[in-house]
Amino acid sequence: MKEINKKLWIPAAIAVTVMLVPAVFGVAHTFSEDKGKISFYSARGFSNMCAYEGMVYRGVNGVYGDSIPQQSSIFTIQEDKIYYVEKVQEAYESVTDELLSIKCSDMNSSNVKVLAEDVFLAGMGHEKLIGDKLFYGYEYDDSYRMRYAYVDLNTGERKEIKTDRIDNILGYDGRYVYYNGYDGAEDENILGRIYLKSGKDETLTVYPQVDEEGYIDSVSYYEGKLYCLTLVTKPEGYDYRTYEYQMQVRSGESGKVERELPINFTGSANYSFLIEEGKLYASLAGKIIMLPADGSGEMKTIAVMKADEYWGILHFIPGDGYLYYEAIAQVNEETQNNDYFYRVPIDGGESELLNEWFII
Repeated sequence: MKEINKKLWIPAAIAVTVMLVPAVFGVAHTFSEDKGKISFYSARGFSNMCAYEGMVYRGVNGVYGDSIPQQSSIFTIQEDKIYYVEKVQEAYESVTDELLSIKCSDMNSSNVKVLAEDVFLAGMGHEKLIGDKLFYGYEYDDSYRMRYAYVDLNTGERKEIKTDRIDNILGYDGRYVYYNGYDGAEDENILGRIYLKSGKDETLTVYPQVDEEGYIDSVSYYEGKLYCLTLVTKPEGYDYRTYEYQMQVRSGESGKVERELPINFTGSANYSFLIEEGKLYASLAGKIIMLPADGSGEMKTIAVMKADEYWGILHFIPGDGYLYYEAIAQVNEETQNNDYFYRVPIDGGESELLNEWFII
């Protein structure tokens, strides 16, 4: 098997955000077909928490620490069912191009169903459960870009998405699949959507290349809006630590910027954010902060990272009153650990250390 030389310790939850681009860039609208009912679903990415010395840490959207009977480190949970890849990925292993299966079962591992058998590069962030659709990558095209398919959870029907422009699937509203990607013919980074009924592909907006002002570093789709972390200021001299980013909110219909949230990010854009129940949570300058997603209220600090912790990664808010996050730090000379997993009350309070380990 060919090995993909990429370490899996970086959580897949990071891979599912997208960014936006200033209004000076062109917006191409090719069609707008369906005016029927829109449904907003949470996008549940399959978390690859890895298996450090055989112990699997609970994945996205599940309560931390409860054991699961499935032998899997790549999974998510929705409505008391587990959706999982039957594989335990050790932290030090590289990803192979082996095709794997996605299955679902009840929480006690009964009623197992195979949903897909051709999952490519499982655990790298391509698997998304959104409403009644399971999206995943099944192969590379000739340009080494991922091809995507989806399975209808109600019927079991599998269909391929006929486009070569998708990098990451962001959301699905019952009509359109939203994504960020790249248009090879035009050599443009894009935010787009595909009307699943007909397969037509629409560009919502284009944005510049990496390190250019207007580049969208990450983006999240939430209730018809695209929350985009955008590079707005690049001081002279190549030092990414001085770059400034703004959280811009774009329309999912037109792609246009509607507002900016009062958060300024400075640094390498290794930032993580989540949107849940109308609130945006982000890791910012050594703090975990929260503010209303519509920009109507003030920013609140809900946790402060330790002095030697320099990278906060938000994982999930499963509905148990806590936000779960990971912090990367300098190696502790006594324990030799540098990776810490916490939970903190979503309204703020003292962070509780749940586990720690060493990461390469």
